[in-house]
Amino acid sequence: MTKIDIISGFLGAGKTTFIKKMIEEVFKGEKIVLIENEFGEVGIDGGFLKDAGIEITEMNSGCICCSLVGDFGKNLHEVIEKFHPDRILIEPSGVGKLSDVMKSVIDVEKDEDVKLNGLITVVNALKASKQMKAFGEFFNNQIEYATTVVLSRSQKATPEQLELCVKQIQALNPKAAVITTPWDEIKGEQILKVVEGRDSLEVKLLAEQHAKEEAL
Repeated sequence: MTKIDIISGFLGAGKTTFIKKMIEEVFKGEKIVLIENEFGEVGIDGGFLKDAGIEITEMNSGCICCSLVGDFGKNLHEVIEKFHPDRILIEPSGVGKLSDVMKSVIDVEKDEDVKLNGLITVVNALKASKQMKAFGEFFNNQIEYATTVVLSRSQKATPEQLELCVKQIQALNPKAAVITTPWDEIKGEQILKVVEGRDSLEVKLLAEQHAKEEAL
């Protein structure tokens, strides 16, 4: 069984830093594939498995990092068949809809021994209000479909800013767990407990809700 975690968030939110923290603190010893999904943007030329739309950009600390371009679902199948990882971390591009990536993973679940484990959105606590207004649906979608929202830069926010940020997130998604603790004060294991403590049924319900919306 391969666990799949989707870590979304707008550019500059801190997704990459968050992923590095989780790999270093919690996922050591696991066979990890980190996938950057560029939503059909043109990939860099050259690289391993490029003909299949899969590009290996680096391998370090036992982590295979690759970009998928083109048919995301088809390429995800190929990554699973080739590497048989314990865990796949998917980092969508900043403007991607979390619901679209989630739907692709749920489609893959039908044919592969994988489980959609966590839908994590990293939100910059200092910019959330402005980004909600500026990017509307794209930003809000990443919060609406998250099972866990992790705030970055919370150590720089005032208590009032934090409170407003949490209220705005909860207005969009009252079921999501919101982690406000600064990252240097919380262990990766504690974050993972919150992520994996979210009921997988909630993930399925979100998927069904998305499917219904698509059908309208």
